[in-house]
Amino acid sequence: AIRGAGTVIISGGGVVGLEVAGGLRVAYPDKRIVLLCRDQLLKQFPATTREKAKAVCEAKEIELFYGTSSDAPAGVKLEPGVLNVAENVISYDVFLPMYSKGPNTGFLTGVPNMLDKRGNIMVNKHLQSQACPEIFAIGVHNIDEGFISMAKLDAQWKTVAANVKALLQGKALAPHKEGAPFMKVPPLIFIGHGKGGWAALDFAQMPPPVKCCCCCGLGGFPCCPPPCCYPLCGPCPCGYCCCKPEGEGPAKSLGPVAFKSMGFHFKGAGEVKAPEQQSM
Repeated sequence: AIRGAGTVIISGGGVVGLEVAGGLRVAYPDKRIVLLCRDQLLKQFPATTREKAKAVCEAKEIELFYGTSSDAPAGVKLEPGVLNVAENVISYDVFLPMYSKGPNTGFLTGVPNMLDKRGNIMVNKHLQSQACPEIFAIGVHNIDEGFISMAKLDAQWKTVAANVKALLQGKALAPHKEGAPFMKVPPLIFIGHGKGGWAALDFAQMPPPVKCCCCCGLGGFPCCPPPCCYPLCGPCPCGYCCCKPEGEGPAKSLGPVAFKSMGFHFKGAGEVKAPEQQSM
């Protein structure tokens, strides 16, 4: 459907919607790509990042529209339609919703004092439900840690696992400590992958060792990274020498790195070995 479409609308002005829009632009240079944002593009990010992303979208001819639409499809639509956004009427061939629909906690609706207005489980400092002490929450609680990522979830599931064990043993529960507290927004933004794409790293969201790995925020070759890292990320993964860590270079190299690094947590960058499968 996308291959034969003339106009594709992506609904969602966050990192996912932006990445999909950029990926479609790289794959289909001649299509009309529209990115629909409820209020702002990348609204959780600093203004400088938002403006930079807008400029890249303009250069890549990704059209940005702002506002809500009462006639927007609830899910993917692969047939032609019309969307009314503010005072604009947009005809499309494919509609792709690329935004979070919130925590999957609808089955708890109606339990007194369980959920907040966003559907998050209201918890105490132990990630334990305030309404039902036997329930703990990972990734769906009302404690704001900026965004949901593996760095955040890793700390949460360790807190919950330890506290469930303590609760069953009648011991005191431990307060939760946020994982990667310096990271409040995704550190990597993509507007398309590979040749013709664009990506940017925000080293303010990175741990100190990673900052030093890329000249503290400047792309660097041949110093950063050393040749021993080339099998993973290749040369110039963070941009070019003494330039900002953004552009086509990171779009080419950092996409594969994200997939290659999936197993790092259980292979030397976290646990000694993967946990054994448990049975009830």
